Amino acid sequence: MSQRGILERLSVLDTNTVSDALDFLQLKGATYGLQPLWDCLKIVGRASTVKVGIKHNAAPSVHLLTPVVDAIKGIRGTIIDAHADRAARVRLRAAGARWCHGNRIEDVVELAERIGRRQAVMVQDVRDGKPVSEVMYDSKFEASHPKTSSPATAVSSKEACPEDQELSALFAGLDTPAVSDALDKLGIPGQAFDIMPLANYSKVTIGPAFTVRYIPASNPPGSVGDFIDDVAAGDVVVIDNGGRTDCTVWGDIMTQYTGLRGIAGTVIDGVCRDVSRALNDGYPVFTAGRWMRTGKDRVQVGAVNETIGIGKAHVRPRDIVVADANGVVFVPRDQAREVAELAQKIEKSEDDIRELISAGVSISETRQKLGYPTLQRKVKNH
Repeated sequence: MSQRGILERLSVLDTNTVSDALDFLQLKGATYGLQPLWDCLKIVGRASTVKVGIKHNAAPSVHLLTPVVDAIKGIRGTIIDAHADRAARVRLRAAGARWCHGNRIEDVVELAERIGRRQAVMVQDVRDGKPVSEVMYDSKFEASHPKTSSPATAVSSKEACPEDQELSALFAGLDTPAVSDALDKLGIPGQAFDIMPLANYSKVTIGPAFTVRYIPASNPPGSVGDFIDDVAAGDVVVIDNGGRTDCTVWGDIMTQYTGLRGIAGTVIDGVCRDVSRALNDGYPVFTAGRWMRTGKDRVQVGAVNETIGIGKAHVRPRDIVVADANGVVFVPRDQAREVAELAQKIEKSEDDIRELISAGVSISETRQKLGYPTLQRKVKNH
């Protein structure tokens, strides 16, 4: 098969399917920790490698990349601090980079194409209303692993209960900074450290937490996504993957399925993949990062609707989640009314401050006049 044919076939695949194929063939190709500087277009090409060493003298020399630039025309991109060989093909997109080994390239591409076709069928199955527990089981690729169930597998069209809706509505019109200030004043550690949105969302995601804990995969491995059938419309899926960034627990099938069911969003102490799907669908995802390598055979669902840890914060089932472009906060359910009331006072005070500043009043005078510092000071009995 011609080199051009291989590159053309790779160009219609994404990093997720190529990574899954490499995994299945037990080939190492995912570049852990390497991310694009921005959301970039797909890049496919042959690897031209440069090894950088320590310079031991002060003699002037050409730039280390000059020989490469001189030898190659039509450079498609640059990857720094990765290991590869000159026979490798490179596949790069917003989720990261992976190498396709030159001597196994046809095997990788053929399997990746099969996986891509299977995923297209899965997407259509989701659109047709099939449950994730059925859609995500693939007899061809999982024949060696007996099917196991997660703690929650039943198909459900649950709606949030009236109390869930009432508590969530208390936070309408608020953002995470105001809620965070209220939590601080009350001495409640509810901020999810280092969990950030995939995009600069203009809307605030609010809803009760449906908690999920992932654990290392057993032998045979258990399920990875069946729990989603039990999540109610309006819920926020909150996943504790122990902060792992070496494998994902969320991808395009889950994103599309949750969007169709009216689920409010997803928070992950870990990474996600299929970023383009989430961004194109406008589905809010908040994570510790993005990476394409599958969690299949690496992690499995250990528990649902138990207390979990997310970004140094503890989250109980049905706690209220508030998430936006600034990050994520968790409000204990039994203190939701108190937190919301205080956050509204803080928000109102800030609105008044902005109005007075616009009228020419100094910021120090404004803050003192409205008693703003006392709104953020911790309550002593908390």
